[in-house]
Amino acid sequence: MRTQIWRLSRRRALLPGIVVLQLVTGCINPFAPELGEFSEDLWDPQTTTGGLLRNFQTAYTLCDSLKYSDLIADEFVFQFFDVERQRFDQWYRETELKATGGLMRSLDRLDLRWGAVSEQIDTFAVVDSTLEFAVNFSLSAGSIASITGFAYFQVRTGDDGRFRIVVWRDDF
Repeated sequence: MRTQIWRLSRRRALLPGIVVLQLVTGCINPFAPELGEFSEDLWDPQTTTGGLLRNFQTAYTLCDSLKYSDLIADEFVFQFFDVERQRFDQWYRETELKATGGLMRSLDRLDLRWGAVSEQIDTFAVVDSTLEFAVNFSLSAGSIASITGFAYFQVRTGDDGRFRIVVWRDDF
């Protein structure tokens, strides 16, 4: 009888210790990477048009719709040719972010490649200015599609000195 009482009291004494141990170590994931900052090389400060294009490419590659939204100006307009209606059409920032976010969520892989960009465009960094330029691109969406064409951009620096896309017109 004494042995049973001793075992029972020992279990009761260990119970709070086990609970505390589980609370302390229960949220530790030994497989999780250590927290830290993003690599400085991953995102460009976007103070040049080349930095904007590199961030655009990285956002597509990583399917990062949040970072992509930072590339698009509030007054953004996307212009495209509507094949069914045989005319040019356009949409605005909200529709662009929904469409691109849906694309990024639905595909496993996006591979965007820019063609050659002149050094003048790549290094353009004049504050409070707008620049218009065209660049050829190739976009592969997994095994579904591959698109090549030209993108005509109008980009502008914001109050923070970072470039954002104001107008984007696709031309296939």
